[in-house]
Amino acid sequence: MDGDFAPMIELVKLRKAHGFLLVIDDVHGTFVCGKNGGGVAEQYNCERDVDICVGTLSKAAGCHGGFIACSKRWKQLIQSRGRSFIFSTATPIPISAAARGKETWRRREIWNWVQDLRALTGIPINSPIISLVVGREKKALQASQFCFPLYLFV
Repeated sequence: MDGDFAPMIELVKLRKAHGFLLVIDDVHGTFVCGKNGGGVAEQYNCERDVDICVGTLSKAAGCHGGFIACSKRWKQLIQSRGRSFIFSTATPIPISAAARGKETWRRREIWNWVQDLRALTGIPINSPIISLVVGREKKALQASQFCFPLYLFV
């Protein structure tokens, strides 16, 4: 996990040329990327070209559970093949309601932090997830203790 994004535009071009199924795991992009928090596909304006998007409510939404966003056709196939799993792990209604929050200020704040950190460090980051190797375990723990009060989680 380096905080980089898949080359969505290139993947969409390949999908159109070769007709393969395009599935994305957008657990770190959901509610963070895109104008409305629709994830990486929204950010790159290719939502209609993604067949299946898997996401989570445990990252940006601070809830638990996950989702699969897809067409009705794919939904029917997934339900028919994974019936016991799907119906045994339904997300409680209060969790779903909490995840629907339209808190655009949080998304803006996250991206402001990304810009500030880029300006401060000169590291060419383009994501809220930043891979920074600090060395051995002791150094990583020290970095974590230093960064925690600054709301930077190591």
